[in-house]
Amino acid sequence: MVQDNMNRRRRSVLKGTGAVAAAALAGCMGGGGSDDGFRPMDLEEWPPEDYEDSLNVWNWYFDFRDWAAETFADEYDLEVNTGAYSDPSEWYSQLEGGNGEIDSIGSGIDWTDRAMNNEYLEPLPVDMMPAWEEVPDSLKEILDEYHTTDGDVYALPQALSINPSLTYNTEVFDSPPESWGVLWDDEFADEMFMWDRSYYACQIAALYTGQDPFDPDDMDEIREVLIQQRDLNVTYWSEFNHARGMFLNEDVVVGPLLDGQTYIAKYDDEAPVDYTVPEEGTLYGMNDFVLPSNAPNPRAALLFIDWVSRPENIKHMLTELGYRPPVDDDDLMALYEPELEDGTLTEERIEFHMWPEEWDDRLYFERPLDDDVLETFDEIWTEVKSA
Repeated sequence: MVQDNMNRRRRSVLKGTGAVAAAALAGCMGGGGSDDGFRPMDLEEWPPEDYEDSLNVWNWYFDFRDWAAETFADEYDLEVNTGAYSDPSEWYSQLEGGNGEIDSIGSGIDWTDRAMNNEYLEPLPVDMMPAWEEVPDSLKEILDEYHTTDGDVYALPQALSINPSLTYNTEVFDSPPESWGVLWDDEFADEMFMWDRSYYACQIAALYTGQDPFDPDDMDEIREVLIQQRDLNVTYWSEFNHARGMFLNEDVVVGPLLDGQTYIAKYDDEAPVDYTVPEEGTLYGMNDFVLPSNAPNPRAALLFIDWVSRPENIKHMLTELGYRPPVDDDDLMALYEPELEDGTLTEERIEFHMWPEEWDDRLYFERPLDDDVLETFDEIWTEVKSA
């Protein structure tokens, strides 16, 4: 489906009553580590018996999180508290600080890798979890490479996303922009924005200049082109709703976004937008579910991660939020046959997330960055914004 490497030419415990409670801050949650010392890999049978009577779920896909929390609480008769974050560093800092009040996190590959390597996460007994059998082989290969240590798997996939996609106004562009170079085109000055996240901005610049986005060999060039690009922007965005709103209000006509946000803008907000993958390529990522090492309700967390990962539930990533579930292209249409038959979903909406074959050579898996590269990206971005 896609490629992972690149070699590019340079170009300049006891069940209780069920209820869903919203708790925006970790301090609102109970817990502090499993009382009986149980660890997920100790599990001897599936499903876990005598699971805890509450569960604390953190996720940044708010609508999907709320749907999953309510449905799971009803089905398993327990209380589910939900927490929110807008940047993965927020939950990571909680684990880093010793927070023992979170049971399940919707994470991203880079942060999962970092948390796993610092022993903030528990491996999952995937061989016992029914959802594991449903994970596509292509994604198991990713999990094996990035989220497996000594044969232990630390995550199950939650969603696939092109990030950043190149989103554009279809009333301004007769055809999709072919190059990231559109972000350096004076014609669209004051009609574009850039994502205010150091690594995405620097990786776009790396792709634009023909460099490896994971290990560029000319950081000075990345710094220089980002400084050149700076004055063409309306703003640097950091909140998804803000970025999507700027397309809706036509404050911008082109810029980096996520395919899922573009989906919401196009179909739910009826904005004249679409997205593409430029000829230089872009990244695609896989968000995942992880279980913190000091989760207070590990049995309930295992039950939840398995339940939410099953195809009949994870497909709500699209119906509740507009993001692609972790399913191969060939299986996407079949997954939504019931919704197609009852008219709650159209083929056009599903096809939005079916990546054309011509993109196979343009999509690079968003593997974790080396610490040195990430640090340099942060330094460059600070310089660019203050230039």
